[in-house]
Amino acid sequence: MTDLRSSKLQAFGSASIPKLVLMFSVPAIISMCVNAFYNIVDRYFVGQGVGALGIAGITLCFPIMLFIMAMSMIIGVGGNTLFAIRLGEKKYQQASIILNNSFVLLIIMAVSAFALGEIFMDPLLRVFGASDQTLPVASSYMRIILLGAVFQTIAPGMNHFIRSMGHPKTAMLRDIVGALTNVFLDWLFIIQFHWGIEGAAWATISSQLVSSLLIMHFFIKKSTPIKINRRHLHLHFPYVRKIFILGFPPAIMQICNSLMNAILAWSLSTYGNKSLQPTASMTGGDIAISAFGIINSVVSIAVLPLMGFVQGTQPILGYNYGAKLFDRVRGTLKFAYIYSVAFMIIAWAAIQWKAEVFVAPFAPGDLNMQTVTAWGMRVFTKALPFVPLGMVAGNFFQGTGKAGLSMFQNACRQVIMLIPFLIVMPLFFDLQGVFMAQPMADVGAAITGLLLLRWHLKKME
Repeated sequence: MTDLRSSKLQAFGSASIPKLVLMFSVPAIISMCVNAFYNIVDRYFVGQGVGALGIAGITLCFPIMLFIMAMSMIIGVGGNTLFAIRLGEKKYQQASIILNNSFVLLIIMAVSAFALGEIFMDPLLRVFGASDQTLPVASSYMRIILLGAVFQTIAPGMNHFIRSMGHPKTAMLRDIVGALTNVFLDWLFIIQFHWGIEGAAWATISSQLVSSLLIMHFFIKKSTPIKINRRHLHLHFPYVRKIFILGFPPAIMQICNSLMNAILAWSLSTYGNKSLQPTASMTGGDIAISAFGIINSVVSIAVLPLMGFVQGTQPILGYNYGAKLFDRVRGTLKFAYIYSVAFMIIAWAAIQWKAEVFVAPFAPGDLNMQTVTAWGMRVFTKALPFVPLGMVAGNFFQGTGKAGLSMFQNACRQVIMLIPFLIVMPLFFDLQGVFMAQPMADVGAAITGLLLLRWHLKKME
């Protein structure tokens, strides 16, 4: 066992860099591709079965759903970090208490999300830009989603612990099963049963229920070393405090992402009403919000696999940085930059050339929606090849233990630069300015990342 571990570790410092990156990237890319596939197919069925109004309604719910995910992340990441430390220290009794306390906290978070959502949902949706046409659609969808809030917190939150117990493939398979179940139920409920937007919501929480059951089965079966144990469900507040302290920093980005999506939805609604002609069933703002929902799904085909590829370089960068094999660090960075930028140039060219082809399945027969969305998509993705420049830099900082620089770099694209651009650009360019904000933030984050990376690489010389 010692020799095997030694040879595996030595491979980080001696094996072919492309081979290593592919070895670590492929599982992450597969997982990300499944998520991208789910995003596409889910919006496709909503577009086919409900129409553009349904896509607008779901898009308006993004900020609330992202906030629920952030609540799950606080407990899942914080609890798992503490859990992994106690496992390493061989303090298994404490590890069991932490796991069980985290399970209880995930349920508490879900109940809190349900209660707050029921109280503030309609006012929040109005603030996000819901019109008289989209508010009933968004409310119907979100009320059902809130019923399944416990599954939205348990499934991703407890999956972290499965990975820490040495079962990353088990965790990945449960993610894949959940996503594929959602796709099937979307087809069944929306297309076959004609349940409309409620069908999309029931498909989502039903698939999360399936994922949660599979995950909980892992924690009650005999072969699992640390299980859900009734004796350890009572909250221990010193552990609860540590879980929140460890989990809050990683969740900050998700909370900021929720805020950013709220500002984005408001901007789309406000400037869409100024720039676009309303139709019989939708305001100009509704059209703009629906267009962004489609754009976001299509762009995820490129961005999510890219994230998986970049994440695959992280352990290689970390090991070689720690071993002071700086030539291999530079080689890994060079490989990551060349192939990630090349991939995004291909994605950018395809979208700029044939945006209408990507848009048409989401808005069948609605030429106005297709035209607006294709235009918005071309503007929104103008700087797509710049995305990996900042992403690879942020991943390098994270992999080499520079948590502060990593958080700053990752925040540049989605928060520090994007939110100001979202506020300022529409003042001069109306709706086009809303879509221009993202490529400008992409360029700014790329420049920042390259400058920080160059500064840090010089320190390695």
